Parts: sequence; structure tokens; C-alpha cells
Amino acid sequence: MKRDNRIPDRAEISSWYSRLAPAYEAPLAGIAGDIKNALISKGLNPTIKYRIKSFESYFNKLLRRMRQNHGQCDPTGITDILGVRVIFPFLEEIEAAEKILRDSFIISASERKGVNHSFREFGYEATHLMLNLDGRMVDLAEDEKISCCEIQLSTILQDAWSEVEHELVYKAEFTPFDLPLKRKLAALNANLTLADIIFQEVRDYQRSMKNELRKRRDVLYDRTGIASTVSDREQDAPSVDPDGGPPPSESMPEDTIDNILLKAITAHNEGRYAVAVELYSRLLESGNSDSVRSIIHNHRGMAYLAQADYGKAIEDFTRAVAFDPGNFRAFNNRGLCRRLTGECGMAIDDFTLSVSINPYQSESYYGRALAWYELGDLAKAVEDSACALNFKPESASIRGFHEMVRKKMFE
Repeated sequence: MKRDNRIPDRAEISSWYSRLAPAYEAPLAGIAGDIKNALISKGLNPTIKYRIKSFESYFNKLLRRMRQNHGQCDPTGITDILGVRVIFPFLEEIEAAEKILRDSFIISASERKGVNHSFREFGYEATHLMLNLDGRMVDLAEDEKISCCEIQLSTILQDAWSEVEHELVYKAEFTPFDLPLKRKLAALNANLTLADIIFQEVRDYQRSMKNELRKRRDVLYDRTGIASTVSDREQDAPSVDPDGGPPPSESMPEDTIDNILLKAITAHNEGRYAVAVELYSRLLESGNSDSVRSIIHNHRGMAYLAQADYGKAIEDFTRAVAFDPGNFRAFNNRGLCRRLTGECGMAIDDFTLSVSINPYQSESYYGRALAWYELGDLAKAVEDSACALNFKPESASIRGFHEMVRKKMFE
């Protein structure tokens, strides 16, 4: 095929393209599948789209390149004939995905589109990687093969912008020189960019909160002799680097309720209980809704519980369920306090209320099993610990207790 013709032969190039497109359909699908499998194996779950560029789009791009390069352009040198778009909800996943793909494939080049925009400019942003196609078998002559596949890594919002911009600007026969129109497009892209940043900040905050809540539960239950076995959303492990988020102060404004709450839980985890109680109390004085006050009373109660101040802890848990009778965690925590103070009958009542609100959790079943055991009712202790194991079969503490009680029943 001719390489340097200043006036490209459309018929000749079209004939070559009509052979190329079907030859690469299966290899491109395989590449997309390999990319998805590589990312999923590392905990990412992207949306994958792939396509072979239409001939019209390809030929128009070839003509633009020839105009730019004074008539010189290799028809096989257009790098995005084969394209795979990998789309993520959050900005941080793009960097993680790039590293995974570099470790898994031969990447011959990369480019970060939009990285050179000034602070006044907004436009298309994405990371482009060129995947080497050596070794991908296709039924074409050597001089008809293409050398790479373009991989685009972007967020959902970046992808949406690129699709619309491609139709309105890139493929249009004119660029919108009208200043008000250009200003509107820039403002729209700026809002999408800001939305991506805020989504990432919210995710960083949620990750930090999950980590601190998990640490607090582990410490609390280690001290009170109960395994941490809650099977609710707070304990779901994040899919990407659970310890990789920025410090809380970087993620959220200083004086938001979320940031103060995270600081309080962090202080609790660090053993600074007086600071934690002061911060919780500060939140309770700020006039929040009943549901929020219930959550904060539950948190403050846990700080008192960690200090073995069971009286104040029970007062806070009681206030928590008064503000929100559906707060099953507060009922559970009050039951825990009552069991530790020897009030096993009242503890059983609280654990029972907790599981009546949320029967899909193991903690209250296990707490009630311990209370039954202390009251000498081995059969009910076995029954409740079996329920707890149903939700947390991997818990060595629950399993050990269950087997111990069963053994005692048959002695």
C-alpha cells in the first residue's frame, strides 16, 4: 500500500480498511477482555467499551494528518483505529489502572490529555496508553497490519464530556467562535471537573470514616471479650487501597459535622477519650436532627464504654434509641454494657430489640448467646451462637464459643 502519496487513493485505502476491520474484531474483543480481567483481579471494576474506528472517521483523520504533515502520513500509523475505553467512577482509579496495565501489557507510549491546560482552561481530559499489538495474530499482510491499540482511561464524567464534545466540536465543520457559546462550554466542563474532584473527596472521607469505625470496633470488642462481627455496610472493605486516602482534614472542610465526627472517632481510636467526648458533645449542642443526634449519642456512649464508664454509656445509648427507635446498634451497645455490669436479663432484652430491627447481623445474636450462657441456659446460647455463625462463619471467636457450649451440653 502506498505510504507517501500527497493525494490518497480513497478506493485503495477503503479496500485495505474493509479487510482490516473484520480481521481485528476478535483480537480487539480479546484485548478488551484481557484488560477487564487484569483490572478486576486487582480489585477494580471498570466499564469497558471498545470499537474499531469507522472508515469515514478514519479517512477524515488521515486527511487532517496529511494536511498537518505536508502530505506525509502512513495509513497504518493512525494510532486509534482500535480503541478501548476504560471508565471509572473516581479519579484515583485511573492512576491505579494505569499502573496495573503497565505491569500486565506492553505499553509503548502514554499521554495525559488536558494535563497542560492552564488554570483558565477546561477541556477533554483522559489518560491515553498505546498497547503494543505484537503477537496478536491477524490474517493480513505484514504491511497492512497496525501496530497498536489505544486505551483511554477516564472517569464517567470525563467520558460523558468527551462523547458530547466529539459531536459538538471535534467532528463539527466549525469551531464555535461565538464567545458566549465557548464560555458556556468551558463552564460546563469546569463543573464536571469540579464534580469529579468532589466525588473523590467524598470517597476519601468515607474511606477514612470506615477505617476509623473498624479500628474502634476492633479495640472495643477486644477489651470487652467480644469479636467484632458486625455485618453491615460500615465494615465493607474498600476496593482500592483502604489505607491510601488523605488525612480527614484534607478531604472535608474543617467545621463540617462530618469532619468533626471523624476527628472524634479518630481521637477515640487513639485513646484520647476526653477529646472524643468533648467533640461528640460539641456536635450534640449544634441542633441537629433526631436521627443525627441518635448517631452521635451512640458514638459518645461507645467512648464512655471504652473507659468502662458504664453508667454514662447506658445513658447515651438510651438517649440514642429515644431519638431513633430504629437504631439497632445503640440497642446492641446498651445490651453489651448491661451484660458487662451483670444485668444479663436486661441485656437479653436489648439484644432481642436489636435483632428485631435488623435480623441480618451477627453481633447481637452473639451478645445474646453470651448472656444466655452466663444465665446458664446452654441450649439458647447454642441456638444464638449458631445464628451468629450463619452470618460470620469465618469468626474463630464465635465458632470457638459455639463448640465450647455444645461440648458442655453433652458432658
